[in-house]
Amino acid sequence: MTLVAVGLTLILLAGLAASRETLFRVLLSAGCVAGAIPALAVLSGDTVRDVRLSPAMPFGPWVFGLDALSAVFLLAILSVGAACAFYGLTYLAHERGRRAVGAAHLLLAVLVASLSLAVVARAALPFLIAWEVMAVAAYLLVVLEHERREVRRAGMIYVVATHVGTLLLFALFAIWGGAGGATDLSFQALAAHPPFSAIRGGMILAVALIAFGLKTGAVPFHFWLPEAHAAAPAHVSALMSGVVIKMGIYGLLRTIVLFGAPAPWWGWVVLALGAVSGVLGVVWALAQHDIKRLLAFHSVENVGIIMLGVGAGALGLAYGHPLIAVLGFAGAALHTLNHALFKSLLFLAAGSVIHTTGTREIDHLGGLARPMPATTATFLIGSAAIVGLPPLNGFVSEWVVYQALLRGASAGDALRFAGLAVVVLAFIGALALACFVKVVGVLYLGTPRRALATAPRESAAGMIRPLVALAAACVVIGLVPIAVVPPALRVGSLVAGIPAGTAGLPAAAAAGPATVFTVALALSLFVAWGLYVAFGRRGQPAQSATWGCGYPSPTPRMAYTASSFAAPLLDVFRSFAGVRIHRTAQAFATHAVDPVLDEVLVPAWRGVRSGAAWLRHAQRGGLSQYLLWVGAAVVASLLYLLAVGRNP
Repeated sequence: MTLVAVGLTLILLAGLAASRETLFRVLLSAGCVAGAIPALAVLSGDTVRDVRLSPAMPFGPWVFGLDALSAVFLLAILSVGAACAFYGLTYLAHERGRRAVGAAHLLLAVLVASLSLAVVARAALPFLIAWEVMAVAAYLLVVLEHERREVRRAGMIYVVATHVGTLLLFALFAIWGGAGGATDLSFQALAAHPPFSAIRGGMILAVALIAFGLKTGAVPFHFWLPEAHAAAPAHVSALMSGVVIKMGIYGLLRTIVLFGAPAPWWGWVVLALGAVSGVLGVVWALAQHDIKRLLAFHSVENVGIIMLGVGAGALGLAYGHPLIAVLGFAGAALHTLNHALFKSLLFLAAGSVIHTTGTREIDHLGGLARPMPATTATFLIGSAAIVGLPPLNGFVSEWVVYQALLRGASAGDALRFAGLAVVVLAFIGALALACFVKVVGVLYLGTPRRALATAPRESAAGMIRPLVALAAACVVIGLVPIAVVPPALRVGSLVAGIPAGTAGLPAAAAAGPATVFTVALALSLFVAWGLYVAFGRRGQPAQSATWGCGYPSPTPRMAYTASSFAAPLLDVFRSFAGVRIHRTAQAFATHAVDPVLDEVLVPAWRGVRSGAAWLRHAQRGGLSQYLLWVGAAVVASLLYLLAVGRNP
């Protein structure tokens, strides 16, 4: 833990030195490397001694430790945090003199440090302190461009949602720690709880699911996520999508570690939420015209995939199938890491597009592959990874989740119904493929669909290097699953409470066939590309203009837009796709809304405001009206006491 403490200190010092770019890079790099070394050691099988502060601290000793579960999240936080911080230096460089850029870099460093502290905390109070610092730092980064009304609105929605979750966490620890009347809220004391009653245990599991579900952005708790991700600067969106929302997944897995095997109903609820989040997330992403909102809804989709793994693992524990439990939790942990890499890559690449074009509207763009080849190539790698195509990292983690669900389908008890989620997972992948074909085809290929103020050009090297590093990580993990699946299975064994290697699945043998497959596929693709370069270009016909369907010459108005590409698919899901159509004699247009936020929460909030306005009007009445209210309250109290007296 000494190296972790040193790493967090260096990260905070880097934030304080943000005005000096070279010093910031050196300190942040050193801090992330120092923190990653013990995380890698733990994932390879080593142990790290806990640090325990004075027992006189409030609510018991403050303990900090690093196990396999904390290590995989710490690794994701530090790797993605470093990439986003370095990208942000160049991304915000043009804002110097107009905005508090140094404060933004400091807040990013504080956010990375608080995220790291939260995953190594082993007591409720330091965990909650780190959680709150994380929430406040993220809010201040989201509203960095606070002069825009939509940014202020997104920040308000985010801060309300995140603090509701924090209050629920206070309730969670109060219910949990109050079981024995003790004031020691260290995780060790919480894990050593006496047997819970069905009611108290159900309350703990339900509150944990809602509190951490709000942070993950799972449906129907996702309403804050697209707003905040779209409003924040690109590197902040990448960090929030890559690791901030994953703190909810960490919370769910840590709850299982401390609580033990959850009740079956909890596993079924998590599995159902995962299925709904995965399908609705990708359907709503298909409907988006804004590239950042589209990527934000894909975060909802991938949180759904992770929750499918958590649900399968919880059901494996509940029904006594340790192998399924280990595979489910391992797939969830591995997809958490993989999603952190490829989703931050996609957000940063989208930020490069926005930075050079000045717009987030997909329908306004096109033909960016030629002026932005490096951004296009890295975005294409991230797109293939998020869809789950081999030989990239998204395939590896989804393959582990598939293994858990397929083994559940062959179980002889109620767990076999979890196998239906295999169909859901395949369906999610198909829709995600369609969505990213739309994005890549419209954004990077074809011809520009609208004249831009300035000609697009490739981003500066400071923005390209993080993209290349993240893309390389996606490729390496995808090529050698045998290097990442065994540590993931170690995490799964920890969460399931099963000694590593005793679940009936040798780690190396489980990942071996996948490694052979991915390496062979990569070699085949490389050979095919080499043959095409050497021989495939010979004898090609001369290029000619695209047939314009009888028109003298094609124009950008004739090209497919993102909206028209997705329209046939969205028509199948029109009842819940959130697409609103505006049709007039002169024009036809569609726009996407969030059914939960715009059709449920906003109308409910308007009703609350109307009720508050009525109460305010009643408050301004005369003395006679006040006496009437008092008399009515007295009569109601007397009637209540009379009813209680008759039915003691």
